[in-house]
Formats: sequence, structure tokens, C-alpha cells
Amino acid sequence: MDVKAADRPRYRRSLLWLGTRIADIGLWAGAAALLAIVVLNAINIVLRYFFRTPLSWAEEAMLFLMILGVYVGAVSVAWQQAHIRIDAVIDFAPPARRKVLQVISTLVLAAVLVPVVFASFRVVSLLFDFDQRSDALHLPMWIAQGVVPISLSLIVVMSLLRIFLQVTGAESEAEDKPGPIYGP
Repeated sequence: MDVKAADRPRYRRSLLWLGTRIADIGLWAGAAALLAIVVLNAINIVLRYFFRTPLSWAEEAMLFLMILGVYVGAVSVAWQQAHIRIDAVIDFAPPARRKVLQVISTLVLAAVLVPVVFASFRVVSLLFDFDQRSDALHLPMWIAQGVVPISLSLIVVMSLLRIFLQVTGAESEAEDKPGPIYGP
């Protein structure tokens, strides 16, 4: 462990470790979903054009895998702060105001997503109550759609956690251990 990491309070090291691990899991799960889509599509192409017996459920499965991949990958994006925002405003601001603008942008993100999280939890609970199932897979729709409110909740938590770590003096922690997408 390096000297900078040893100087940090234990709770900050633990929060940084936890956030990084959750982001890594989201990134790997998103990559696995995309890989499964490619494999499933290739199998379906071979079955359709060479054997004339395509998988009837493949399109629906690929759609659900795409939803999973996008939303769990977005958790990693939120942790790495690589989501779309107006960085030009923050970059042109004086250094003393950058933290304030980052906090404001994170609070705006949370303020926008929290109502969406509650609404999507209501939709998922209705899907559960009605026991609605998908057409081809006969999968309960609350499972397929449940990834949306869970991932959006994690995005809010991860964004607030990251900004908390930066504001409380751990701003350099983000550069210490970049996510797997970024280099040194």
C-alpha cells in the first residue's frame, strides 16, 4: 500500500474500495451481457439460415440482455463520472468553484433520477402483482424490468458517494485507482 493510501481514513478507503468493486461488477456484467447477445445472435443466424429453425425467443432474450447491459454498465459510468454532463462549465470555472459545480451537477442528477426510481419501482411492483410474463420466454416481466430501478438507485448512490469522497478531501482518490476503462 502506498503512503497516500495509508494517510486516508479507513472509512474513505473502504468506501472507495466498495464503490470501485461495484463499478467493476457493473462493467463486467454489462460486458458479459453484450457478449451473450453476440453469441446468441450468431447461434440464431446459423440456425435460421442453415437449418431453417431459428430460436423463437432469441430476439426477446437479446432485448432483455441489452437492457441489463446498458443499466448495469451505467452504474460503472456513474462511479467513473464519465456520464454526459456539461464539463465545459466546470472546466472554465475557477478552481475554487469547481467542487461546488460538481456537487451541484451531482445533486441535479440525483434530483432527476429519484422520481424516476420511485416511478419505475411502482411499475415493477405492478408487473409483479399482475404476474405479467414476456411473450416468447414466458419470463416474469418484473425480473426483466427490475434491473431499471435497481440500477438507477445504484447510479444515484454511486454518484453521491463519489462526490462525497471528492468533497471531503479525497479528490485525488479518483486518480489513484482509475476504472478499467481508463489508463494511468
